[in-house]
Amino acid sequence: MPHVLIHMNNKILALVVLLTIGTTTYTYAEESTVQVPFISHGQSCTFDEIAIEYQCVWQGIRDVFTIEDLKEFKSILSNEIYDQELARLNEEALAEIVIEQAKLTPNEVIIQEIERKLNKGIATASDSVLMHLLQDLDTCQQGMDDRTVHIQTAREFEISGFKNLVANNVKADGLLGKISLAIQECKAQKVVYAQSVGYANMETGEDDRQFSLADYYTYDVQAIPFDQYTRTTTEIDRSAICDNNQFANTQKTQFGCEVLYDGKTVAEIERENELRFGTDGMIGYQSETLDTYYKFLKTYGNLKASDVDKETQAAIAEPISNAWKEDNLFYQSNLKD
Repeated sequence: MPHVLIHMNNKILALVVLLTIGTTTYTYAEESTVQVPFISHGQSCTFDEIAIEYQCVWQGIRDVFTIEDLKEFKSILSNEIYDQELARLNEEALAEIVIEQAKLTPNEVIIQEIERKLNKGIATASDSVLMHLLQDLDTCQQGMDDRTVHIQTAREFEISGFKNLVANNVKADGLLGKISLAIQECKAQKVVYAQSVGYANMETGEDDRQFSLADYYTYDVQAIPFDQYTRTTTEIDRSAICDNNQFANTQKTQFGCEVLYDGKTVAEIERENELRFGTDGMIGYQSETLDTYYKFLKTYGNLKASDVDKETQAAIAEPISNAWKEDNLFYQSNLKD
């Protein structure tokens, strides 16, 4: 006896049992044509040897299987299968509602709740006004423009662009009252902005600083020698006397200051004098010019010329003498005479 089974999934599945074969042999085959009432993207067939059933499945491509779709198959489904699929679809619908609710902002949740009340006819005038306020939300700023930044703390608050708030005689409390007060504050903020035109060109941030002569000329000078007053040492600070021009050098020396004469300390000058004049108490004299002269006398002036030296000098002098004689007209004249 042929029969039909329907298997429900996220997509429509039509399971059709084509025939019941009266024998277990496979030599017999019967062709059947089945009209699938939906667009499918594939099929599969199985043969149950024990039950002698040949089953084929066509899988549809409908994206969503709704409760309305399930009702179309109610007449061919058992009550048990229908109830199971109905419960599953209801659970999926509730899960989708929870997911969508999680995506909503707090204001969107309030709007959705008010719309539900309006649909049931239990919403109040305040609910309706609040919904319109929330549907047209905007922001207002203070202390965030070139005028009010100098006189106000930067702040942004939420308002609404709904224009008929005053026309509706409703009690302004709760969230409705908060938005109503914010709208009035924003109106006042516009007045503050208009009256603050004189602050438009003032400097802000790091550029907004009070000029200080001390900072300008002594930016690298400490008010007090902090390192000196906080260090731990047994040394004596001699700067009050050593660096003071009101004390004579003799007094500074007695106090232990380092006194410089032409850029040299007394110890350096004494050492130079010892190297120059010695330490025997005698006054010596030294002249670089005399040292050079005496050296000349020793190396040249007192030496006696040998015959070879004389012949060398004569050979050098002879061409000089001949050239002089040729150029001297007086000498040439005497030669002619």
